[in-house]
Amino acid sequence: EGVFTKDEAARELDAWRAEIARLYAGKPTRPLAARLAPFVERFKLPREGFDGLIDGVAMDLDKRRYETYVDLERYLFGVAGTVGLLCVEVFGHAATKPEALRAYAVAMGNAFQLTNIMRDVGVDLEKGRVYLPLADLREAGCDLETLVRREHTPAFAAVMRLQYGRAKAAYREAAGLLDPADRPAQLPGAVMAAVYEDVLEELRRREFRVLFQKVTTPKPRRLVLAAKAWARAYGIY
Repeated sequence: EGVFTKDEAARELDAWRAEIARLYAGKPTRPLAARLAPFVERFKLPREGFDGLIDGVAMDLDKRRYETYVDLERYLFGVAGTVGLLCVEVFGHAATKPEALRAYAVAMGNAFQLTNIMRDVGVDLEKGRVYLPLADLREAGCDLETLVRREHTPAFAAVMRLQYGRAKAAYREAAGLLDPADRPAQLPGAVMAAVYEDVLEELRRREFRVLFQKVTTPKPRRLVLAAKAWARAYGIY
């Protein structure tokens, strides 16, 4: 889609897989990778974050449907959890144990991306994509053809409520994993969580009517949410 054909995109992703290997061997060849090299060393960025992100993006080349939520979780990790693994290192941490920090990054990624998927159901349908798990659609009695026709049915709302519950659980999980001493450093992630979770709640308030519209958060509200996240990070609010 876009600038690249599918084959061109696949070749470019393969080229970046090879480039990431060279980067971590200390021999980057592409200018972007060369500029990235000092930061990989400075922040001890895990190679898994880059490799996993490439794998996640590559999934969009071939998959337009996901059978179960477990299948979808692989995609969530690939396109979002991996970014979280990199971001937590850039933001900094000193007190959170490594296994908890990793779980925090993955939970945040799952929550953000699942919120995106719910918000963008209508947009994705235009591209022929359905990220809602097919097993969930069948369980709720939501016919795929009905969804493609963009009929907002009680069954569709039930599927969305299920995803809402999963996303809320991921936000709660993440909130309980970070050591309070690391909250100021990890403030950027907390601000994102505040904004994304607000979008999730707005989706619920609108009864998940996303098939013909995209929910956004006005800038003034984003500023208020960011201020509250800052206050919470520093134990003020």
